[in-house]
Amino acid sequence: MSEECCESLRAESLTRIYHYLDGELTTTEIREISVHLEQCPSCHDEYEIEALLKELVRRSCSREQAPMGLREKIRQRIATEQSVWPGSGA
Repeated sequence: MSEECCESLRAESLTRIYHYLDGELTTTEIREISVHLEQCPSCHDEYEIEALLKELVRRSCSREQAPMGLREKIRQRIATEQSVWPGSGA
């Protein structure tokens, strides 16, 4: 895929990069994207940015847990919202 092609399909390219980073693709799709990233500087740059961002979020969120009081408030809010909006619950 050429850089111009990727530019015109930016949203689709980013979605595939997100799925690639999250391990949500088949082996064939992973291979295709890996090859593409090696050949397309624009997509490779996007991949690097998203990979760094994902790692930063992972590190930032894994150190501490939410306080128990906050967790309970969130659970109560979810229960309230589900009762107010029928069909929105699991």
